[in-house]
Amino acid sequence: MANLLDGIIIILFFVGMLGVGIYAARKIKVNADFAIAGRSIKLPVLIGTLTGTAIGASSTIGSAGLAYKHGIIVALLIGYPIGLALFGFVAPIVRRMGVWNIPDVLVLRYGSRMRLVFAVVLVLGTIAVFGTQLIAVGLVVNAIVGDLGITYSQAVVGASIVMIIYTILGGLLAVAYTDLIQTIIMFVTIGIIMPILIFSEVGGSTVVELMTPEPGNFFGGLTPMYIVSIFVVDILFSLIDPSLWQRAAAAKDARSIKIGMFITAGINFYWKLAVVFLGISALHLFPGLLSTSQGMDAAVPKMIVEYMPIGIKGLCLAAMIAIMMSTADTCLLVAGTTFSHDLVQPLKPNYTDRKLLTVSRLFILIIGGLGVIFALHMTGIFDMILLAFAIFVAGGFAPTMAAIFWKKATKAGAFASSIGGTIAVVGLYALKLSGMLSPWIDPIATSVALSIVLMIFISYLTYHPEKATQRLLDMPQQAFK
Repeated sequence: MANLLDGIIIILFFVGMLGVGIYAARKIKVNADFAIAGRSIKLPVLIGTLTGTAIGASSTIGSAGLAYKHGIIVALLIGYPIGLALFGFVAPIVRRMGVWNIPDVLVLRYGSRMRLVFAVVLVLGTIAVFGTQLIAVGLVVNAIVGDLGITYSQAVVGASIVMIIYTILGGLLAVAYTDLIQTIIMFVTIGIIMPILIFSEVGGSTVVELMTPEPGNFFGGLTPMYIVSIFVVDILFSLIDPSLWQRAAAAKDARSIKIGMFITAGINFYWKLAVVFLGISALHLFPGLLSTSQGMDAAVPKMIVEYMPIGIKGLCLAAMIAIMMSTADTCLLVAGTTFSHDLVQPLKPNYTDRKLLTVSRLFILIIGGLGVIFALHMTGIFDMILLAFAIFVAGGFAPTMAAIFWKKATKAGAFASSIGGTIAVVGLYALKLSGMLSPWIDPIATSVALSIVLMIFISYLTYHPEKATQRLLDMPQQAFK
């Protein structure tokens, strides 16, 4: 049962987030301030916003649910922290280039059409990711304070309103500072206090027993191809994650983003282990979750309900909401700024910067509304996030990395890679859902491999030294201004 003190803590949390948005709004003058905080974010805030963005519904509720069902094998799915560390080597390059986002890179190497294609994919993908964060918010709030009369739909709508308002007001600056606050809250409560309390509740010997795989079932029911696909999509997605690119562009300098990425990777690795422990412990505490309407995704929320003391329960709820909001507000910002910077500005070059700022804010409002509709009609957090990431990786990884690092990349190769990879992953997933795909064929690994092959093969066929474009790694700094 929820307590009045828990409710007050939650209300104060929401009020505080709105306050940060109002404060940050006073510093927003032009679209660059809104989108990349005037390239002024220093290391402490950078670590907070990177961590807050990297830890979302999938890496918390989704991973705990997966561990509840499949066991300790989920602790080995550490592709994302590995990818974060790898991006630590790419991020300084992004910062030195001075680009805003991935479409900026694509237009410099391949031309404006590629920018438009990728921007549309990016905007559509963020709607799905934003919606899944709202689903998680609804599940958490309904599970913990449903006895106060707050329904799932009310929680989704209420959280979206708060996120939309402070994102529209303060842009990345507001998002960065709220991410820092949210990261501190969630790390202390979910990352430290909860594991200690649950460990004392379950007991050391029981924990060891739960962590030990059943004989002959090391993979916990997961197929090797599924494990490979998660590794592939997590590592590759982290290298082209729009939110990470945006923060790389917003960092005060290249050194700060490099250090920030390595620290974020370490925090994310610890978080993975903590969440897997909570999910496996929930199997001992709540053995019948799979037969309930909320299923395995309810593992962590139910722990908060049953085992957190008054006051701490409110902080945990605030932390869970923070986890989702820190990713969701970034989705809103990426969608809004991409729409104005990469879709509207090329079509309306005479638009003033102030008008583009208005466009960004209006589109955030639209994306927020679409995300609410998505959240109210969809379920299954982990698999939806995985599919959204898969589409993004299949269509964007090879062209983006080739634009920066490969001298022989061509426009034709980039188009073939992006379109072929996207069609392949959607088609293969459709076959998988219909039961017509062999379990040995993984949609993600196959489509990414196809995308890379098309990038290389078509580029070699269409490469002409006299028409070749310069790789971005070799371009002079002024070329990006």
